Amino acid sequence: MKSMIEELKKYDIVLILGNYGAGKSSLAREYFGDRKRVNRHEIRYHFKEMTEHGKKWTTEDWDEEIEGFIKRLEYDIIKFLLERNERIVIDNTSVTKKSRERYINYARRFKKSIACLFLKKDVSVLLSQNKMREHAVPEHIIVRLHAKTELPTESEGFNKVVVVR
Repeated sequence: MKSMIEELKKYDIVLILGNYGAGKSSLAREYFGDRKRVNRHEIRYHFKEMTEHGKKWTTEDWDEEIEGFIKRLEYDIIKFLLERNERIVIDNTSVTKKSRERYINYARRFKKSIACLFLKKDVSVLLSQNKMREHAVPEHIIVRLHAKTELPTESEGFNKVVVVR
């Protein structure tokens, strides 16, 4: 694992992807703590807490209109960091090719290299690990995302792809 991580650290942007409960945030913290981290899930939580006097975000708060705003905030954060030549780690689910396309486009736009580390876990492991999360995700969401998972490939535009099972 250590040599694989060292290889990934060569890239300007490292995407750590996988379903809820796969261990993305823990891996980002452990191995990429020297980088700025962007996580859309946390942007949602902080936005809700800030604008609604400390109330916690839940899955019932999901709103497509707000999600568009959250994605724009995420882009602005990524843009700000890349313009400052920061090396970043992005920690999001992005289990489909279409959902990863935005990050590849950001890398191209800012002329940055991009690697992908995809954490592929069995759905039973994901469901088990999800129960230990501070903000557990409804099981049907994990099952649905697992069913539509598309493994990433370099042909999508990544400079490097690593899939960990």
